[in-house]
Amino acid sequence: MNELFRFLVMRPADLPADTDVHTLSAHAVDTGAGAPALRRSAKAFLQSDAVVRSVTDDPLGVAARAVAAALGADPRSNADAAAAIQSATGSSATSLATGSGFTPYRQRVEDTLIAAKALSDSSGTDARALALVAQGLDAIARTAAGDAEIALRPLVMPVALPTPDGTRPTPEPPSTGQGGTEPPPDETRTRAEIDRLDRAIAALKGVPATGFAAETRVIPSRPQARPARATADTAERARATTSRTGGESSGSITPRIPWALDAAAIQGLPATVRSTLRALALDVANTPLPVMLRTLDDQRGALLATLKVPISEVAAVSLVGSALVQASGAADLVGSPAAGMPTGHGSIRPVGVGDLLLVKEHVLRYEGGELAHVENVLKSEHLDRETRRLERTETTILTEQETTKEEERDTQSTDRFSLSRETSSTIKDDTQFKAGLSVDAKYGPFVEVKANADFATNHSSEESTKQASEFSKDVVARSVSKVVDRVLERRTTTTLEEFEETYSHGFDNSAGTGNISGVYQWVDKVLQAQVYNYGKRMLFDVTLPEPGTAFIVAQTKGKLEGQTFTAPVPFTLTPTQVTEGNYAFWAHQYDVTGIEAPPPPVKTFSKAFDGTVPQDPYEFSKSADIAIDDGYQAKYALWTAAWNVYGGAEWYLLIGNNALDVFTDATYIDMAGEVGSVSVATFGWKLRDFAATVEIFCERTARAMTAWQLKTHAALTQGYLAKQQAYQSQLDEAAAAAGVVISGQNPMWNSRIVTTELRKQCLTLLTAQQFDAFGALETSAEGYPQPALARSEQQMPYVRFFEQAFEWEHIVYFFYPYFWGWKPAWSHRMLLDDVDTEFADFLRAGAGRVVFPVRPGFEAAVVHYLETGEIWNGGPAPDISSSLYVPIVKEIQEATGAPGDEVPVGDPWLVRLPTTLAKLRPDDALPTWTKVGEEWQPSN
Repeated sequence: MNELFRFLVMRPADLPADTDVHTLSAHAVDTGAGAPALRRSAKAFLQSDAVVRSVTDDPLGVAARAVAAALGADPRSNADAAAAIQSATGSSATSLATGSGFTPYRQRVEDTLIAAKALSDSSGTDARALALVAQGLDAIARTAAGDAEIALRPLVMPVALPTPDGTRPTPEPPSTGQGGTEPPPDETRTRAEIDRLDRAIAALKGVPATGFAAETRVIPSRPQARPARATADTAERARATTSRTGGESSGSITPRIPWALDAAAIQGLPATVRSTLRALALDVANTPLPVMLRTLDDQRGALLATLKVPISEVAAVSLVGSALVQASGAADLVGSPAAGMPTGHGSIRPVGVGDLLLVKEHVLRYEGGELAHVENVLKSEHLDRETRRLERTETTILTEQETTKEEERDTQSTDRFSLSRETSSTIKDDTQFKAGLSVDAKYGPFVEVKANADFATNHSSEESTKQASEFSKDVVARSVSKVVDRVLERRTTTTLEEFEETYSHGFDNSAGTGNISGVYQWVDKVLQAQVYNYGKRMLFDVTLPEPGTAFIVAQTKGKLEGQTFTAPVPFTLTPTQVTEGNYAFWAHQYDVTGIEAPPPPVKTFSKAFDGTVPQDPYEFSKSADIAIDDGYQAKYALWTAAWNVYGGAEWYLLIGNNALDVFTDATYIDMAGEVGSVSVATFGWKLRDFAATVEIFCERTARAMTAWQLKTHAALTQGYLAKQQAYQSQLDEAAAAAGVVISGQNPMWNSRIVTTELRKQCLTLLTAQQFDAFGALETSAEGYPQPALARSEQQMPYVRFFEQAFEWEHIVYFFYPYFWGWKPAWSHRMLLDDVDTEFADFLRAGAGRVVFPVRPGFEAAVVHYLETGEIWNGGPAPDISSSLYVPIVKEIQEATGAPGDEVPVGDPWLVRLPTTLAKLRPDDALPTWTKVGEEWQPSN
């Protein structure tokens, strides 16, 4: 027969009078101090020669045990007690009590019992027998003193024994979840390091443009003002003069180390930031700022990747024996305990004593109950019912991105050199005859002529050579810039999950001769119950919260014999929780490919200008746009230049909204956070040759990081959904292939689940621990589980004590409704059901009341545990307790009617329980019932 565990007859124990107990006296053991001093004193006494280890160590011990056996538990008059003592020992009570060795021996016995009790260990002493000796000595002394009534009195400790730490343990407050528990030390250090890196990155990003190292300048002297515009004629003379005077000069401006901080900016950084940079082997004075920022960001990402990702553990569903378990390998079954062995006890106490009355039942029969359903099919009718369930999920993601970038440069130079030389020689003879005539010619309106009669002859010869040289150079600089950078990305994800189930059920009465009806009837279970009395027990009565929740959480969705399916790890992150440190982990979890890495923290974009201006007035101008990638904004600009100029040269550079004089202004400037592009222009005059570069330092925007998080989160979500759909399809397909499956489980198996769960919660309340201290296996070098000897020696006696000290097979329970549980779970819990009605009550219960008894003979050990928080080791525990537990122990000892076997009480009776099963009657007749005695039974 099966046990129904219905009720117990309980009552509180009768309190004894002060004269009904004997309080032990301590002499050599210090009971006035706390637990440490008491333990030291008790240990020293048990190691001394004064300890009484056995009853036979002294004749008084043998005599006292004989007296205790002769007197028994029933009280006697003084005369009867004296006669019993005389008969058992051969000496009178007075002679024994007044003997010289009586008091010292009695003190040694009581000190031995107190010391053994304080250490929870009677190893080396016969504590149980010595407790009888102490009771016998007490009876002898009281008889000799003339007490009117003599009985063996329960023994009581002189003081309440403290728990091992001196105080009663206080239960820890409940954990508040992930945010309410302290992270492990390694994770705490890692998060602190990440915080230091964040502070260093923020400090470096706050450096202004004036904080970069000074540039190297090679600049010759230049005129204070630009000369007035020259005309064409004077320009030619000026050029000739310049050529003659050598007025051309060269110069350059370059940074000492590009993007390196100067001494003042370095000194302005916080000491912790400088320490962080040194720890990463970064020379602040000689390392460019982009390199430092990228190094810090890489280190930050590496540290984020080492943090433990909080995930819900999901094990494979596999068949082990005849049960499905979620475990795979020794790693899921073997490990070290999370806490030390418990050293305290809970706050529950025995409620009293009572007769253990158990109701046993056994299935007598199954019989039809109320009508469940009637299916009617008319004559010549064909009734067919088909149910089709189709689940289809299709996801298509198409991402296409195209950027065209083409760059073409063309510079044409044409040099033409021609030389023409002309040479001519002229010989001229000139003869002049003067006959008194001379002519003077002057500029002006008058010509003056004079007569002269002189005669002269002049002969001259002239030779002339002419040479003409011509040189010209044509420079045609043709620059065409067209960006063509074609990037085409197409990503198509198509997920099609389809699962179809078809159920067909029908009636064919097309060839029938009449109408038919199918009558379905509920099936009731009829039990025969009987009460049995198991005798008197010490009882505990506790109320447990939501006893079925642990089983509900552990349930699996289906029984898939011979198959193993692993559910995907739930993806619960929000987009903002996707970081550089965990996106790769989740991508690996869900086999997601094509995910882009997070955008780098900084980028630089540059542009170069150069030219040669061969002709006066040596003026030029150029402009261009520096494209900035989406998701970045300009923070600094750095320009460098080199030139050959003439006197009076001017050269200006425009970067964004900054106008710069190349010859005087600083090379680092702050930008205004431009996005998309930065316009750059340059112009000047009196420049012969020039070259300049402009570099824009850009930092990542918060919007770019958010966009990456959203895109990555979407890809991870799609990967998780695909995994979840595949897993669910596997379960559905396996369930469909399994055919007809019997609903529920065997009620006997359900009963074991219920009692095990109730036992676990009762032990938690009794011991004030959550079983975190257990686990006595370790893995060998070959990978085999094996006992850890030290942990086994420590844990197994504790386990054995609590399994043996209580009659868990006689546990009695009753379940309270769902509304005594957590309110948000009401809507789920109240609908739970099972074909086993008692198991359904267990699943729905919001609370449960449990009464469990102490196994006979373990009362003293259980009382000792409740007093000290320690289990008794080494031999049976002596019957010594505080006054709080004396009544219970006394009544248990006085129980003489406790039967060795259960005794039936009253007559058996029938119990009818409804089930969720239904049967089809063999015909279309409706059922009827007939009264048989006090029971109604179906007649057909």
